Amino acid sequence: MADTTISGSIKEITNSFTDLLDQTLNASLDMLQTFSKAGTDFSSNLSSRFAPQMKALNLPSLGGCCKIPPPCWMPRELTAVTSHVCAGATASLRFRVTNCGMDARTITVEADQNASVNPASLQLGAFQRGWVTVSYTAPAASTGAQNSAEILIFVHGCKSYYLRWTVQNSKRGCDCCHEIEIDDYPDLVHHWYDHFYCPRPCRPVRQVPGR
Repeated sequence: MADTTISGSIKEITNSFTDLLDQTLNASLDMLQTFSKAGTDFSSNLSSRFAPQMKALNLPSLGGCCKIPPPCWMPRELTAVTSHVCAGATASLRFRVTNCGMDARTITVEADQNASVNPASLQLGAFQRGWVTVSYTAPAASTGAQNSAEILIFVHGCKSYYLRWTVQNSKRGCDCCHEIEIDDYPDLVHHWYDHFYCPRPCRPVRQVPGR
C-alpha cells in the first residue's frame, strides 16, 4: 500500500514538472515570435532605454554585437588635430608617451611633409614617460602657396598609432602647440573575434599587355 502511494506521488510530481517545462517552452516561443515581429523597432527602443547601463558595463549595443573592430596588428587611430598658424609660423604637436608595461621599450616617431621630430626615439623603462615634439613651419605667404598641409604621424611602441595633423594657414593664427597623450601597453585580452583574422597581403599589380 505504501509503495503504491509513493509511486503515485512520484508520477504526480513527474507530470507536474513536465507540464511546467511545456508551459515554459510555449512562453519562450511566444516571446521569440513577438520579438521577431517587433523587429528593429523593438531592438532600437530597448537599446535606447538601457543605453546608459550598457555604456557603464562596456557592453555592445543591440544589433551591433557582431561588428568586428580593426585587427590588433593595425595601427590605432588617434584623434585628428588641426592647427591654425600664420604664413611662416610654426605649429607643434607634443606627444606624451607613457610606457604602461613592465618591460623597457623604445618609442619611435615618424612624420611626413618634412615635419621635424625631436627626439626621433625615446628609451622608456617600466612605467616611465617621455615627450616627443613634432614641428611644422607653414610656408611664407606667396602666390600659389597651399593654404593647408596634412601631415601623417606614426608612433611605434608596444602598439602602433597614427594621427592626421592638418596645419591650416590663417590670417589670425599664431605659433601654437597641441598636446597628445598616449598610454602604450600590451593588449593581453583575448577577444572572440581574434580567430577571424589572417594575413591578407595586397594582390600583385598586373601589367596590362601593350603598356
